[in-house]
Amino acid sequence: MKTFKLAVVALLAGLFFVGCSQTRQFVDPSWSQKPAKIKFLFTEPVFADTLGLPNAMKPISDWFKEKVDNTLKFNSNVPYDVAFVPENEISHESEDMDGVDVQIPKIESMSDSFDVYLILDNIKMSLKNTYRQTNLFVGGADPSSCQMADVAPAPGCYTYNFKSGEQTFGSANYVIYDVKTGKRLAYGHLDEKVYHEEVAAEQGWYDTVRQMVLHVIEKTPIAQF
Repeated sequence: MKTFKLAVVALLAGLFFVGCSQTRQFVDPSWSQKPAKIKFLFTEPVFADTLGLPNAMKPISDWFKEKVDNTLKFNSNVPYDVAFVPENEISHESEDMDGVDVQIPKIESMSDSFDVYLILDNIKMSLKNTYRQTNLFVGGADPSSCQMADVAPAPGCYTYNFKSGEQTFGSANYVIYDVKTGKRLAYGHLDEKVYHEEVAAEQGWYDTVRQMVLHVIEKTPIAQF
């Protein structure tokens, strides 16, 4: 019985660890003015398994641009332009963020037609099958005498009810520059996880991209209406 209880604790700890985020973000507290126009650049997203992607997501750069555009359209009233930028046009600056080295993207030339440049780089997307715990009943009886159920079993029984699904992962480094001064207004690393009850399909990937973009702008004047 003691061994079984330890297994329960280990299982729950594992579930908690999966949900932990490694996102690290900085926003200049002096940045309060909403920009007049944004240039949103992104490098080529890398998917762990491109063969399993829906055809609607190909070519990936076009699909990604469309989803970024759709997210900004409904979550900011600042005019913007979204564009793909080749990786060889991006350099990097090393930044220590809570003891982790984050490679902040940098671009040498910025058009003064925009107030700020937002660059999303090192975009990595992946998928895994997973299980989500829905019910947990704990007691002191021999677990082998209990049967799985959606409702609480007899007193003293252990019962676990899990739902299977898929989880999409997205990570990226980003920066927001003031075009006039070249100053970094915000920067960081994103690490997103989105659970889906069924097969993730295209909508699941879109949910992950949307979450990434929202986390970049949510604490900045870009999100102001």
